[in-house]
Amino acid sequence: MVRAREVLAEHESSERRLSSHLTPGAEPERPTQLTIFTPLSQPVLEKLREVDLNRLTPLEALNLLAELKRQIE
Repeated sequence: MVRAREVLAEHESSERRLSSHLTPGAEPERPTQLTIFTPLSQPVLEKLREVDLNRLTPLEALNLLAELKRQIE
């Protein structure tokens, strides 16, 4: 994990250097934090929060997955 962070830092540093070299005088862009969940997936998250996953039978779990998949498609 430590090595992965080091490699990521090296890549980000190289990208900033290259960007400043290609566009001198331009203000560097701030990195954008991406989110995993979109507003469209919010109903899916709410459904998952309200379901007691430990009490689902395997068939109920498969049906729930199919229903959630239909919602996001």
